[in-house]
Amino acid sequence: MLHNFAGNVEMYGFLDSVGSGPVEARVSKNSTMVGVGMSMEGIEQNPVVYDLMSEMAFQHNKIDVMKWVDSYSSRRYGKFVPSLQEAWNILYHTVYNCTDGAYDKNRDVIVAFPDVDPTVYSINRFSTKKSLKDEDEPFDKPHLWYSTSEVIRALKLFIEGGKELSRSNTYRYDLVDLTRQALAKYANDLFLDVIEAYESRDSYSVAYLSEKFLDLVDDMDALLASHEGFLLGPWLESSKQLAVDKEQEKQYEWNARTQITMWFDNTEEEASLLRDYGNKYWSGLLRDYYGPRAAIYFKYLKESLATGDRFNLQGWRREWIKLTNEWQNGRYVYPVKSEGDALSISQRLFDKYLYDSGINDH
Repeated sequence: MLHNFAGNVEMYGFLDSVGSGPVEARVSKNSTMVGVGMSMEGIEQNPVVYDLMSEMAFQHNKIDVMKWVDSYSSRRYGKFVPSLQEAWNILYHTVYNCTDGAYDKNRDVIVAFPDVDPTVYSINRFSTKKSLKDEDEPFDKPHLWYSTSEVIRALKLFIEGGKELSRSNTYRYDLVDLTRQALAKYANDLFLDVIEAYESRDSYSVAYLSEKFLDLVDDMDALLASHEGFLLGPWLESSKQLAVDKEQEKQYEWNARTQITMWFDNTEEEASLLRDYGNKYWSGLLRDYYGPRAAIYFKYLKESLATGDRFNLQGWRREWIKLTNEWQNGRYVYPVKSEGDALSISQRLFDKYLYDSGINDH
């Protein structure tokens, strides 16, 4: 199973395929299959996918995935909570039912900000879902294969069950991840709202919506900080621990910072083709890199409207690449322990952004 690339953080999978594919392969005509394996570029995300795939090594028959999911929350959290069982059934039919055959590489706007002139966007205003039109775009569009409103409903159920499970580390991990997933898709739509306002030459809305986007990034950083599974600090500290002296420590930290941002073959005005390949939703990275990067782009949008000039694409690129290189060379020590209450933060952000968000559905 090749499920994940570069350790990107994205709730994604096709559980029905996992629960049947290995058995079908084993019993197929002329099969030479002798075992089950996983060959992902990154792990430590989507534990439900890896739980099921690991179990398939011991199964002689296909699994009834619906039945398996029904009991999953009890096994994972150590307690049966009806709202969590219902939530996982929703997730099974949405984020974990990706049947479109598309290659999933997280290109959410926050973690993979489009490096394009805003005039290249073609926003479809004649659909119930605001989206980019189907024409080829000079950037990778975010992948969306499920009903966002259904996932928001699952999140509501997760939060409702929180009082009974707030002591469970696995529950808190899943809660933070699901809240992050819902907010990330909300951010994609919010970015399109900014672009639509720019196309309409609406300076007030561009300013208001771009600040709302940046506020959301900061809020998501605080959310991610509430669980140790979403921290930048452990990644950087583990790299430094491999060093034998201070000079090597500095080099290893630079390597770790570069791997998750922009690989070092850029010029002052041309970004690396391998930018954001290893993007991560990690606390610290949103606050100090993804947020400031988006702020630069929005600054040039507002300047374009104020002066009447075209969007300064080269100016944006120079500042973005400069920000990237400075962050890569930084030595700020990020926390390795979580901070904040995941349940209360998730509830607050749900109420702030998703309770009546009007998010465009799939």
